[in-house]
Amino acid sequence: MAKKSAIRVALDLETTGLHVEQDAILEVAAIKFQGTEVLDTFETFISPGRSIPYRVQRLTGIKPDLLVGAPPFDRISRQLHHFLGDYPIVGHSIPFDVSFLRRWGLARANPMIDTFELATVMLPSLASYNLGQVAHSLGILVPEDRHRAMVDTVLAMKVFLALYERLQEVDLTLLQDLAHLDAPRSWPLLHFFRHELRVRQEQDGEHNLRRGILGDRLAAQLEMDPRVLSFSISRQKQQGTSQVETLPVDIHTLKSSTSEGTEQTHEPILAEASPMQEAIHDAFAQQKPLLVEVTTGDKEYTPALWPALQWLQATSEDEKSPRRLVISCSNQQSARRLMESILPRLQERQGESLPVAYLAERGGYLCLHRWFGAALRRTSGELTAEQARGLAKLGLWAQQTLTGERRELTLLPQESAAWERISSGVERLPAVDPRAGSIYQRCTYRRKGLCFVNLAEERVKKARIVVTTHSALFDDLSSSQSLLTDIKQRLILDADLLDEECARWSGSELQQAHLFNLLNTLGAELPNGRYQGLLALAAPSLRENGPGGLSSTSTIAKNELDQRMLGWYQALKQAQIAVEQLFNSFYTLIEEAKQQGNGKGKGESAGRTGARTPDRGDQPLRLSMHTRQVAAWGDVERAWKQTANRLQVVIDLACQAEKLMLAPRKGGRVEKGSGEESALASELTAVASELRALKRLGEQALAPGESEYVYWLRVPPMPASSNQRQQSQSNASVEHAAPVLHTQLIQTSALLRRLLQKETGGTVFAGTALSVDHSFAFAQGRLGLDSELCATYSLEAARQDQTLLYLMDDVPEPNVPQYQRHLDETIVQVAGALEGQTVALFTSHAALRSTYATIKPLLESRGILVLGQGIDGSPRHLWQIYRDQERVVLLGTGSFWDGLDDVTRTPVCLIVSRLPMPVLSDPPIAARAELISDQLHNLTVPLAALRVRRALNKIAWHDGKRNAVILFDKRVISKEYGEMVLHSLPRCSQRRGGASRVSETVLDWLTVTGAWD
Repeated sequence: MAKKSAIRVALDLETTGLHVEQDAILEVAAIKFQGTEVLDTFETFISPGRSIPYRVQRLTGIKPDLLVGAPPFDRISRQLHHFLGDYPIVGHSIPFDVSFLRRWGLARANPMIDTFELATVMLPSLASYNLGQVAHSLGILVPEDRHRAMVDTVLAMKVFLALYERLQEVDLTLLQDLAHLDAPRSWPLLHFFRHELRVRQEQDGEHNLRRGILGDRLAAQLEMDPRVLSFSISRQKQQGTSQVETLPVDIHTLKSSTSEGTEQTHEPILAEASPMQEAIHDAFAQQKPLLVEVTTGDKEYTPALWPALQWLQATSEDEKSPRRLVISCSNQQSARRLMESILPRLQERQGESLPVAYLAERGGYLCLHRWFGAALRRTSGELTAEQARGLAKLGLWAQQTLTGERRELTLLPQESAAWERISSGVERLPAVDPRAGSIYQRCTYRRKGLCFVNLAEERVKKARIVVTTHSALFDDLSSSQSLLTDIKQRLILDADLLDEECARWSGSELQQAHLFNLLNTLGAELPNGRYQGLLALAAPSLRENGPGGLSSTSTIAKNELDQRMLGWYQALKQAQIAVEQLFNSFYTLIEEAKQQGNGKGKGESAGRTGARTPDRGDQPLRLSMHTRQVAAWGDVERAWKQTANRLQVVIDLACQAEKLMLAPRKGGRVEKGSGEESALASELTAVASELRALKRLGEQALAPGESEYVYWLRVPPMPASSNQRQQSQSNASVEHAAPVLHTQLIQTSALLRRLLQKETGGTVFAGTALSVDHSFAFAQGRLGLDSELCATYSLEAARQDQTLLYLMDDVPEPNVPQYQRHLDETIVQVAGALEGQTVALFTSHAALRSTYATIKPLLESRGILVLGQGIDGSPRHLWQIYRDQERVVLLGTGSFWDGLDDVTRTPVCLIVSRLPMPVLSDPPIAARAELISDQLHNLTVPLAALRVRRALNKIAWHDGKRNAVILFDKRVISKEYGEMVLHSLPRCSQRRGGASRVSETVLDWLTVTGAWD
């Protein structure tokens, strides 16, 4: 007889805000259920004893009149306590709701099952994990009146049941891995996974799934971990399915996933693209570079892709091999969209489907050698809840993936550390003993045809079209095992972001927390006198006369170490002390330089020459000749010398340990063939290699003389959570975060020329913002292109019938005292006249917050919701609200300007608060500016003009709806360089006027048709 399902309670609260100590409960809803059977329900409004913020009223629909006669919480707390009992509580981000209950003494011991956590694990590729998106992905109908307590409670219950059903299909050995993750007890899923494991073991009659002697024998026969047999990649190999396939094209899916506006936009563009087609074909045929500007209001680059695919298909009979093409995108999301949507649609229209392969960056694949090695073992202490969630997500995904590509996953920022434990990128590192070969050479999974890196390389070699990212392209072309060098024709999309991506790719960081983590991964002595880390796991093989193999426990006692290993642990401790002293000296240097800088007018301590430097705690300190004159510099040099020596000792001991792990043993090896010892040796190789690279970074940063790199220190904000704070500091009494040493290439043009033009070939650079004042010279210089050899072509849609560009002529310029007041008044005036439907772009979070605080009460009193980036949510979340709600104003900065795919609906009015000039206190910008005679006209204004053009293409021209753009920065008409900005934009209808006329003019524009002279 099947055991009955456990009784659980789904719960959701609506509150006046997000802060437990400040906010109050508005509504409670709960459902007691057993399996799919609802046993009881509980629902009530709560009198909060305070006003309801307008934002909450808009999102929940709970108005003050609904709460008339509602009881205070203390009157229903006993009834709710009885309803909850000691049952597990289910909900989306349920720790938030329970924290409000616990403030009243309820639900203190109830286990929690967080459907957000569960969804992130069970649905590893979902783009967003809000409750509505999760439900939709599971085929659950999402009601339109979301964000009411009972509606969300029902939805959370249905989501849980659907996810729970999927959990029942999870392999039992994987469930055991999840239940035994070294996670903190506060992680909501830990109790749940352990309970499910007990239930499953009782049902199946299996209580011990550890490998044991039979498992060891099977591992020896397979020469790899037997758990890999349950992976999809292993089953596909057994079935003999091809790893190189043409992209499938489903006509019905394509039509449903492509908007009507996009289809209508591309037809005329393709019809007019014959000159561009000729230019692209000539560039490929003559093997010369071509700059193509495509400002057509979308990010698909269809006008450039279409002729490139035509050229690809037109292979002539006298060509020895079929033509091939590399297409590079700015990020993984764009590459995924290109492969899954755009390329299939275009190939279907051309009547041919060519094989397409994706090439990820160096660390972009799952490494099974590492996954079955030390990934799930404890090395550097207990996992954080986020790391545990990341490893759980990776565990389920690893069993399902056929490509092992990182781009298949949606990893939240805090989960990235889990990926670093199992990613590729270390496989070609050579062993200390050349006879042992690299990880790649000795990897059993590669020899068995299960290595994702090797499989990707095979797909790339056979594909006609290779899609990649800019960073992956740089990785490949800089490698001695390059796969793309021989493909002579390339189409670089988002080329206007290429130099920025190259700068990021060339840069690196030296962080105290990261160094501590590497040292702790090798080994550390715990407060209880036991030892952990890779050295502890390898102790049976490393100590003299040891039995070989690996330790069966994550920590070991002191008597399991010999004198040599105790000396290694002492060296690690000394290295930790030296690293801490080094970063303390960095902080002292920053403080002294700041004091000296305040007495000077040039702000050189912040890495700039010229204008004022704001007195901010996170201001960077550029390492320059001036910095070396600061008294604390001597302490930095001495601390670095000590740190470098200690790190070298650690590097040497890691190499020695690796060599011992791979050395043959008399009488054979324990677990020979399973790869565990080899995998752990690989981790030692990886740590030693990374420490070596970081040591080299420090040496170069502190070396005297000129360099092609810029180096700077910056103190980051203190981490928000206590877990992060403990990771970033070794001493809890420290009241500031440790500085970070940054480096970046000053000029990327030479590197781009070396990587992209070292071999003869035709490269087309396509971007939405490449020309400044009708000239491509600025982009050509930044991309390292010869203006005489590089042809150019521009395709831009006419905007004079769609967009009114309103130029303010009676407002103060930025940095003038009354500027901010005039800006706020204009936003209130325009948003009020348009009943929302407005987006305002800022160049700093501080300016955004100032406007937000001023206009929010004024507009909310008129029934208009104001949402600020970083205050009310992420850009994606804010755009979703903007799509779903009427009468909304968005305030954005940073990524709102750039080419992200978050825009869901074109605003009626876009307000650009000021020109986005790069900040010269930023060390990389300052270093580049020093090499330019006229910084204003040859750097800052061109960068601002291109960023405005890119923002308008993404936001104002997301579709063809009529709209207005207000350039609030008076400098576009008061300064001579303003013409450069205006001439860099596609032609729009234009008006100049004062603040008093702006609303009337915009309304007039929106109520008529056609262009204005």
